[in-house]
Amino acid sequence: MTKLHKIGWKTALMLVVSNMIGTGVFTSLGYQLMDVRNVWSIVLLWVLGGLLALIGAFTFAELGTYFKQSGGDYLFISKAFHPFWGYLSAWTSLIVGFSAPVAIAGLAMEAYLSPFQIPNLRAYVVLSIIVISFFHTISLKHSSIFQSATTLFKVLFVAFLLGLGVWYSPIAFNAIDTNHSIFDDISKTGFAVSLLYVTYAYTGWNAAAYIVGEIRNPEKNLPKALILGTLAVMMVYVLLQLVFLKFATYDQLNGQAEVAILSVQNILGKESIPWVSAGIGLQLVATMSSYIWIGPRVVHAMANIIVFGVGFGLSIPTEFPFGPFGCSAASSWFYFFPELCNRYYFIPRFCCS
Repeated sequence: MTKLHKIGWKTALMLVVSNMIGTGVFTSLGYQLMDVRNVWSIVLLWVLGGLLALIGAFTFAELGTYFKQSGGDYLFISKAFHPFWGYLSAWTSLIVGFSAPVAIAGLAMEAYLSPFQIPNLRAYVVLSIIVISFFHTISLKHSSIFQSATTLFKVLFVAFLLGLGVWYSPIAFNAIDTNHSIFDDISKTGFAVSLLYVTYAYTGWNAAAYIVGEIRNPEKNLPKALILGTLAVMMVYVLLQLVFLKFATYDQLNGQAEVAILSVQNILGKESIPWVSAGIGLQLVATMSSYIWIGPRVVHAMANIIVFGVGFGLSIPTEFPFGPFGCSAASSWFYFFPELCNRYYFIPRFCCS
C-alpha cells in the first residue's frame, strides 16, 4: 500500500496565513478613522481582533488534536453534539463559508486588476478558479507546492509594503495622531463596529483545522500552524496600519477604502497605483487557493457519514475528493453572475439565518 503524502507545520501555517490575509487589512483603516483617531486606538482594535482570533486558534488546535480527522466545524459539531447539527453547519460552510469567499476574492481581484484594462478580465478570473481547482485535484503534494508558492508571493508583497515603512520617512501632517483621547475613542459605538469588521479581516485562523488528517504529527504541528500563523498575521496587520497612517494624511484616508494605494502613492508617485493595485489583486490567488483546498474537506467528511441527506455512510478511500472540488469551484463560478445571485440570494441568506 502506498503511503499517502502529508504536509508539515510550515505548509499548514502558510495555509492559515493565506486564508487570513485578503483585502480587509488593505481597506478597513479609512472607515475606522471616521470614529477612531488616536493611533493607539487603531492598534488596540487590531490587537483585540487578533486576540479573539487567537482564542479561536487555541480552541480549534485542542479540538483538532483530539479528533485527528479532517472536516473542521462539521466534524467537531457532529462529534460533540449531533450529526444533524454538523450537517447543517456543513452546507452553510459549503455555500457561505467557502464558495462565496472564493467568488468575492475573484471579484476583488477583477477590480484591482481593472487599471490594466484587460479584455474579458472576468473570464480570466473564472479560468483561474478552474486552474486552481485542477491543481488541488492532482495530489496533496501538488496542493502544498502550489499553496506555498502563491503564499510566498503574498508574503513578499506584504514585506514590500512593510519595507516602505522602514525605508521612507513619514510625510508631513500624517495621520498618526496621539492627541485625541484613547478613552473617548474606545467609548464610541464606532469602536465596537470597527472591531466587528476587524474580526472579519482575521477570518481564516482555523484553516488548518479542516485538513488535520493530512498533517504529519497533528498533535504538535496543528497547534504550531494555527497559533503561530495567527500571531504572525496579527503582527503584520498592526504594522501595516502604522505604515498606512505614516504615509497619508487623515483627510486622505478618512472614509476611503483603498488606503494602501493612497498611502503608497504619496511616496512612490501616481505611477505606482496600478502596480500596488495589481499586487493586492494577485495576492488573492493564495486566498482563493486556500479556500478551494480546505472547503471540499467538509463535503468529503460529510460524505463518509451521510451523503446529501441520505442516511448511510460512504467510505471514500481516495486521497482527493475530485467531486467536492468540482462542486466548490462550480458554486464559486455561480457567484460571478449577478443576475443569478440576486435571483437565488435567499439560499445563502437562509443558511446564515
